[in-house]
Amino acid sequence: MKLSLAMALLFAVTISVEAAPQAKKNAETAKIAQMVTVSGECTKLVHAGLAVEGCKDLLVNMNYSTGVSSYWFMTESTILSFSGDGSRRIDQDPAIVVQAIEKVILAATTAAPHRKEGKEDPAVGFCRFVDPNLMGSTIECVAHTQVGRYEGAFTTDGNPPQLEAFQIAQ
Repeated sequence: MKLSLAMALLFAVTISVEAAPQAKKNAETAKIAQMVTVSGECTKLVHAGLAVEGCKDLLVNMNYSTGVSSYWFMTESTILSFSGDGSRRIDQDPAIVVQAIEKVILAATTAAPHRKEGKEDPAVGFCRFVDPNLMGSTIECVAHTQVGRYEGAFTTDGNPPQLEAFQIAQ
């Protein structure tokens, strides 16, 4: 992963922890996050009804200690996050899982780390996915907000997802 993308991810993690919906209310001084990255091909990206070019061939799933799960679709200059309560998942069958989405966050990766440059909108939507270890598996997210429809679609390449757990101080 390029250094600039890694820095953007770290910046976006900080924004997302602050802006993500809180599934569990508590006074934790730090939040444990799990980051899962999946490689493949981003096949569709839409911001507020407008198609966006340059989507990265890397999809990130962030799981926070608050119970929030977010799916990140990235370009060189933005991260589009579909966020929802991780306990609101439905297994459609043994292979397909649907996650409810309650919020869309669009963040600029070029913003200085001390500035909040993310725009967050309440949303109604879902992310649907199957086992990302299988080549050709699709992860798709769709959400409707007051400013328009957001979409992301990603096809995995069959490489195992990369899992990282770390702690983020508030």
